[in-house]
Amino acid sequence: MGKVVLFKFLEFFLGLLSFVPALMAVVGSYVSHFHPTRYPAIHWLGILLPLVLLLNALIMLFWIWKRSPWMIVPIAALLISIPYISSVFHWPLRKQALPKNDVTVATYNIHNEIGENVYMDTQQFAAFLENEKVDIICLQEFPTAGRGRDGLILDLTRSMPHYRILSRRHGALNVAIFSRYPILETQPVAFVDETDNFSMWVDLDMEGVRVRLFNNHLQTTNINQYRAPLTPNIGHTIAQLKKLKQVVEENGSIRTRQADVIRKLLDESPYPLIVCGDFNATPSSYTYRTIKGRLRDSFRDAGKGYGYSYRYLKKLYRIDYIFYSSENFRATRYYSPELEYSDHKPVVVTFDFSPKD
Repeated sequence: MGKVVLFKFLEFFLGLLSFVPALMAVVGSYVSHFHPTRYPAIHWLGILLPLVLLLNALIMLFWIWKRSPWMIVPIAALLISIPYISSVFHWPLRKQALPKNDVTVATYNIHNEIGENVYMDTQQFAAFLENEKVDIICLQEFPTAGRGRDGLILDLTRSMPHYRILSRRHGALNVAIFSRYPILETQPVAFVDETDNFSMWVDLDMEGVRVRLFNNHLQTTNINQYRAPLTPNIGHTIAQLKKLKQVVEENGSIRTRQADVIRKLLDESPYPLIVCGDFNATPSSYTYRTIKGRLRDSFRDAGKGYGYSYRYLKKLYRIDYIFYSSENFRATRYYSPELEYSDHKPVVVTFDFSPKD
């Protein structure tokens, strides 16, 4: 009798504990509605959301195995989190529509920083783009000088002769756009923050339609750079965790201001939009929600399986995006191969393009 009572009490206690990760999942899925500058700490739930959802899935399986009504708690949390889940996972066997008039756009942070990417074979990379029939590519961390820069320009302009390369200042991080379509106008977007992160837009003449293309490289999180390694020195680990918290929250505030700038420019555009880049932000973030607005997310429309674009941190995070206006474009194919040149994966999207105003 005593054991039965004890087991029932433990089950009740564990059931109550199930509400903690469930609440974390729900809040994390909708954390983009909380401004990061005013509520910096709560945005950690968005960063940790993949792990929190996995924990809820394990708790659900446990309660199902126990045939306990407590299973409803993690199930409800997962159902409420479907808007986020659909931004990172789609049925891998979904059929992709065939375009009638295809245009292929790619974005890729090639991880050159200030020096050269010694892992990148520019001819092989150009061959990859030609094989994928890429018409437009947005590149972040384009090399500032050297053979890598010259080689990329030479090899990429063979199929995409129109290009622009800009940065905030000489020697800083570069963003680049290469295009098969003529570039009509170019505008840099220098953020007021002290970082070298940078955006730009160009207007393209796409079969008589003027399309505004944004290439964004927003402030990094620095999670991978400042994450605390396991060490017997507890004091050192705690100090590292505090530093990580401070850096991530400060960078989150900077990225929020950058997203607000981009949103204003998007709202001012009189032309159809394609918005590319390394946002350094997950689909649960304020940055994602702000920039996306009413634009379409190409992964949501044409992606398959688990959509991650950052190759480190256990391949959990999608932080590279291609958004677009639905008036002239419809995503029909989303492809993100595991190239070895960078810590990011490229995102390649084929659109069915309708050249109508």
